Amino acid sequence: MKNLVLSFFLLILCIIQGYSQSLKLADDFGPLTNGADVVQSGPSDTLQLITWLNLTNNTASTMRVMMKKQEISMLPETSSSICWAGYCYGPEMMVCIEPLIMQPGELVSGCFGHFGPHGSRGVSIIRWTFYNQANPSDSLSVTVRYSTYPTGINHIQSQPYSLASAGPVPADNTIKLKYMLPPAEKGRIELRNNTGKLVATHEDILLSGISSFNSQNLPSGVYFCTLVVDGKPCLTRKIPVYHGLLH
Repeated sequence: MKNLVLSFFLLILCIIQGYSQSLKLADDFGPLTNGADVVQSGPSDTLQLITWLNLTNNTASTMRVMMKKQEISMLPETSSSICWAGYCYGPEMMVCIEPLIMQPGELVSGCFGHFGPHGSRGVSIIRWTFYNQANPSDSLSVTVRYSTYPTGINHIQSQPYSLASAGPVPADNTIKLKYMLPPAEKGRIELRNNTGKLVATHEDILLSGISSFNSQNLPSGVYFCTLVVDGKPCLTRKIPVYHGLLH
């Protein structure tokens, strides 16, 4: 009888482990279930709407994780791109080339999905999928509905958000950004490199002004500056940094 109970317990344990998700996904608002559907909105003239995600290897083994995209519905002139494992791919690439090697229990965060509205207004739908290279059926996905609207208008009401370069482009030793927020709102500006790694942050910005980042020690390349209000990315601007002869 004891052997029967033990065998039954082991069977249940195996079933539970078999159905446990190898990867876990979350955003700034908390965990996302497999196949979750989320909405991300922004003005149509923004350079990119960037999807920030947190991915965890939920197993006790090292995993080589791949990323792919499915453009379910795209507005004319819009584009999307994958940024994964240190590479940002062109819009024509539907799956990454190199896997990200994740250690057991490792958490990685970054701007993995990029959507370019290019002035188009409306809704585009993209599914981002992460999967085990050794077993592609072991996967996890999130579907993002990118909603773009005319400048100065959001899905609730008109809001005077703005973010623009206030210095030379490309930047050399200093990145300068001019920003504007609605009254009584507080935000921050995040500076990230082209792999999504957070380089610097300016917290508690109010109303309007100029925010400066020291870029003297940053490698030459493309950086993304994002205005975040109430924990949500509102606007993103791409700023190249070049330490050559600018004059």
